[in-house]
Amino acid sequence: MKKGIRKLFSALLSVAVISSMSSVAFAAEMGTGSSDKSTEIVSTLGMCSPKAGTEDISIDQRTGTVTVKFETTPQKRQYTKFALIKKTKTDAEMEKAAKSVDTVVKSSDDGYSSEITLKIPASKLGKKMPFSVYQIYTKSDGTADNGWKKDWTNQPYITVEFTPELVDQLISSIQVQSRYAGTDMLCAAAKRGWDSLTEEEKEQVEEADYFGADVGSASHDDPLNQDGIGKTEILVASFGTSFNTNRVNTIGAIEAAIENEFPEFSTRRAFTAQIIINHIQARDGERIDNIEQALDRAVANGVKNLVVQPTTLMSGFEYDDVVKAVKEYESKFDQVVIGKQMCATKEDKETALKAVYKSIAEDEGLTVDEAKDCDTAYVLMGHGTAHSAMSLYTDFQKMAGELGYKNVFVGTVEGEPEGTGAEDVIKAVKTAGYKKVILRPIMVVAGDHANNDMAAEDDEESWYSMFTAAGIEAKTQIKGMGELAEIQDLFVEHAKAAADQLVSPAAASVSKLTAGTKSMTVAISGNKANSGYEVKYSTKASMANAKTKTVATTKATIKSLKSKTTYYVKVRSYVKSASGKKIYSAWSKAKNVKVK
Repeated sequence: MKKGIRKLFSALLSVAVISSMSSVAFAAEMGTGSSDKSTEIVSTLGMCSPKAGTEDISIDQRTGTVTVKFETTPQKRQYTKFALIKKTKTDAEMEKAAKSVDTVVKSSDDGYSSEITLKIPASKLGKKMPFSVYQIYTKSDGTADNGWKKDWTNQPYITVEFTPELVDQLISSIQVQSRYAGTDMLCAAAKRGWDSLTEEEKEQVEEADYFGADVGSASHDDPLNQDGIGKTEILVASFGTSFNTNRVNTIGAIEAAIENEFPEFSTRRAFTAQIIINHIQARDGERIDNIEQALDRAVANGVKNLVVQPTTLMSGFEYDDVVKAVKEYESKFDQVVIGKQMCATKEDKETALKAVYKSIAEDEGLTVDEAKDCDTAYVLMGHGTAHSAMSLYTDFQKMAGELGYKNVFVGTVEGEPEGTGAEDVIKAVKTAGYKKVILRPIMVVAGDHANNDMAAEDDEESWYSMFTAAGIEAKTQIKGMGELAEIQDLFVEHAKAAADQLVSPAAASVSKLTAGTKSMTVAISGNKANSGYEVKYSTKASMANAKTKTVATTKATIKSLKSKTTYYVKVRSYVKSASGKKIYSAWSKAKNVKVK
């Protein structure tokens, strides 16, 4: 990303060069030859004086690599290699370092200036980096002075300093929906950059709220990314929110309710929004698994039976994303079951709407009956979607009328389905004669949309501002649906319905072995609920080179055996999961018999 870049060069003798075009600062510290001029630095390393306006800084999101490019001022020496290593190292070490930092030095046609491209990891930003150069130079007497320069009195350094513009670049590099190898490094660099700025500089960061907004402490949140999961897990999959306090009160509360209901399961968390995961990691140092990381963690921990419970309002795009991700891992588990969304049935929708309406009324000190007759409209703001599941919003509006909630108006940020945009809702509220409204989100969390799109008083495009501008007295309640006990119970019910689909075979054992001529009959003690049994037999007590036979009943006859030979037998049962996969019990203890 190219920027109009401000340069800052500072010598060891505190000589600084500052240009008014600055957005990213470079500092080069010289060992000798500093000048008292304020417009340039003179040193034996002319390459360290970039030409004004030639700087370019770009960030590779995939690798976390920062590319710094600039042109030098005219010089009589030609520098062909550049190494971020102390000049005291050997030539071999210099050569190796020059290759590892991926520098490019291009000579101009006149041979007196160069273009330098330096690639460094984001972890090096803001830090002093020692550098050495390889020069090609012909002295006045005609002799060559070529090689790695080591005869300076002091060690030269170069620093890519943090500025508000560079911090904005770093924030942009992690505001993405994909996780890369460089993500962790860029998250850390963005935070270091922010912390290094003065208060005045922080105000110049366009995305200052990324680090500076008051969203509560993350210290009370549990990312639920611990190992030691066991063989059965419930993975609670949420879109996520970077609002710390509300994350604890909504997603955290849902997770806690599920964990309390299923003490025999390990409850873990996954977010589907990588952009939110990165935000929390960069700002608070808290690491939350994305859906793939959480599934990888489950596989690595030996989970056999997995229940995935999405915390989505509807079966929209987010729900589809969870299903798609889980399907790709299905073969790595014995059983995988996905729970339903919050509002899966008409009864679920009614429960959710009643819970929100009751909560709004109680927050206003009213009973539900009093709220029905009050002179204030309750505007419920959802996200909106182009997915076919958008009908949920119109269902809510219709159901509100059926429940006698004549003061309820349902809208969406996205204005989908049609007629649910802010302007449409304002018109409907005015037509109904209401002069006061309470704005309340119908979202699982009260995050960015609730705090900014709905409630921001300093944003003329927020719903609060738009209603106020329309002459309607507006009040906001910033509370996510996940804070309500009734909503938490809905997710618990759906998780329980999913867990009930898990099947488990009853144990089986060898009840009797009967020897025959070159054959044996195995009587199995097992439950009729089992789908079938597997018999394993071998002439070795260790069961080496064992053969198996699958039967559907509790009796198996095995023929073509070696006469006068002892055979060892084990059995196990199996049932079939909803997907048709066989789920096996543990093998029984071995019994033996000598065939005739």
